[in-house]
Amino acid sequence: MANQAGERIFGFSGPASKAFAVCVLMAAVTVFLFSLPEQSQTWHQSRDLVRKLFFLPLLLSAAWFGGPGAAASTAVVTGICGGSLALHGSEDLAAQLGRLGELGVFWMVGALAANFFEQQKKYVHSVEEANDNTLVALASALDVREHGTGLHSQRVAEYTLRLAREMGLKEPGMLPAIGKGALLHDVGKIGVPDSVLLKPGPLSPDEWEVMRTHPDVGNRMLQRIEFLRGPAEIVLCHHERFDGTGYPRGLKGKEIPLGARMFAVIDVYDALTTERPYRDASTHAAALKILRSGAGGHFDPAVVAAFERVPAGEWPEIASKVVERA
Repeated sequence: MANQAGERIFGFSGPASKAFAVCVLMAAVTVFLFSLPEQSQTWHQSRDLVRKLFFLPLLLSAAWFGGPGAAASTAVVTGICGGSLALHGSEDLAAQLGRLGELGVFWMVGALAANFFEQQKKYVHSVEEANDNTLVALASALDVREHGTGLHSQRVAEYTLRLAREMGLKEPGMLPAIGKGALLHDVGKIGVPDSVLLKPGPLSPDEWEVMRTHPDVGNRMLQRIEFLRGPAEIVLCHHERFDGTGYPRGLKGKEIPLGARMFAVIDVYDALTTERPYRDASTHAAALKILRSGAGGHFDPAVVAAFERVPAGEWPEIASKVVERA
């Protein structure tokens, strides 16, 4: 949490840019520190105050890099302060002892901060892992209800993430949101009666109206949970079509969120290549032919093109890993 706050405040996300930020802060404080003359008691007090600014890069290093980063920054900071002490050896004994105590404080703060942020990261990771397991359990329960297997949602989530990487999506937080949205795409079906959801024959017009409510129901459910508001977009739009003939909003083209456009391709591919009681599974080549025929209508042509770039052998490998993990 503190790590994410630091990223939002300072605008740094990658390790290299974070390290650069810490170095720049240290350099700026160092230049400021040694530019202050010792001509008066006022300037002496100012120098002591400026040294306190070294706590900022120290804490950022602990938050961003954990123990090793905090140790490195603490060593640099204490070295600079020690150099300042050596350069001003004319100070009386009490002042020098105070400066040595200050060095000790920097070491203590560095160690405590590194430990605190390391524990915080472990706690956040455990909470995220528990949340992910809960979502998988929910999706699996819904799959068992409709499909008789708990693997459909996990499989399409992994497929969609692979397609997202093929399309070059790297923005922080985007891939997790896409994965969760794909996993929970049918969560709204919890509000669809069994008489409609599990009906063996064709649905009546009234029953279709009930079935078509599930994207809205799922979206409203997820919108109440802050960390699921991004995935809620996919849940709401996963039955939209590129030509505007889908539901529930009739969105067209790039009005449909990219995650939902990718999921539309994956959902059809999984349906085609999975064995059902009423038909055999299609081959990859046969499924790909259907996806190509739907490009520009049901599907975004750019997404279909990205899907084709993924080696055919990767899809069964992903499905096998989902089975092994279950």
